[in-house]
Formats: sequence, C-alpha cells, structure tokens
Amino acid sequence: MPAIEFQGQCFQLDDNENLLDGLLKQKASVPFSCRAGVCHSCLLQVTEGKPPADSQQFLTEKQTAKGFMLACQAHVIEDITVRLPLRDEVPGIITGLTQLSPTEIRLTMSTRLPFSISKGDQVYLVNHEGFEGHYPVADVSDDLLVIECLIERKAGGDPFSAWVHSDAQTGLRLMLIKQN
Repeated sequence: MPAIEFQGQCFQLDDNENLLDGLLKQKASVPFSCRAGVCHSCLLQVTEGKPPADSQQFLTEKQTAKGFMLACQAHVIEDITVRLPLRDEVPGIITGLTQLSPTEIRLTMSTRLPFSISKGDQVYLVNHEGFEGHYPVADVSDDLLVIECLIERKAGGDPFSAWVHSDAQTGLRLMLIKQN
C-alpha cells in the first residue's frame, strides 16, 4: 500500500486504487471535475518520488518535466509526496468588499487553486463583463488561496474600478492573472 503525502498529511491508498479516489475517500481537498484526464482540474505536482506513467499520458512535455500528473489517472505503486501546483492564472470569487474610504475598497478574492503571487506583485483582474484592471496585491494568505487588493476609484477613469465601487458583490467571479 503506497503512502501519499499531501497538504501535510499522509494518506494510505488501497492496492489498485486511483489516487484521486483514494484522496477523496479520505476527505482530502483535491480539485477535480471530469475524472477522465481531459479537464486537468486534478493536476498535482510530485515533489518526492516518481509520477506513475499512466498519470502523465495527457500532459505536455513541459508539464511532465516539471513532475506534474493527473490524480484521476494515477495508479500509484510507490510512496510519493504531491502538492497542488502553483498557477499564474486562476479563477476566483469575490468573498469580501470593505469600504475603507469614499474612494477606496478592499477587494477580497478566494481561489480554488493556489496562485503563484506575493504581496506587492501586480495582478490583472477581469470580471464577467470584460472590465479589467491592474492592481498591486495588498495581502495574500499563507496557503495562496485568498488575495486582497485595494481598489481606488479613479475620477473619469477605468471601468473596472467603477464596477468594483458600484456593482461588484460577493459571489461574483473574476479571473486573476499574475503580471510579470
């Protein structure tokens, strides 16, 4: 029975059990959708050990070189350590809007996947209407799943900041893209 280390916990898989099913059965928080290797929602990165070959058949050479694998396709036969990969672009949801002043709002966003970003980095935000803007990251949680930006309303200015100050509400979705 292989041991899987994931998010600071050790999970034992039954023989011939697929990695995604084994982790979910033990209540691990693993993103997934299609379970067929098509959507790549269950993409994990191996940090110790070797990814099973069957778990990489739908990945690019670049992804396999970085140790990525699809949990839904993986039949692990040896102990490995895996993590959620850091991404430069992730979908997010607005979880908080805090009015700091008449012209400034703290926008809090949660992502389902770890986002490769740090406090002070620039993030490009795009809403469902196509309004977009670039903002510095004011804060980021230790698990890289909660990001905050301070959005200043600009006189006669950009549609995204106007949207945040007038129409944005918790529960709405955004795309977050790291700017280099």
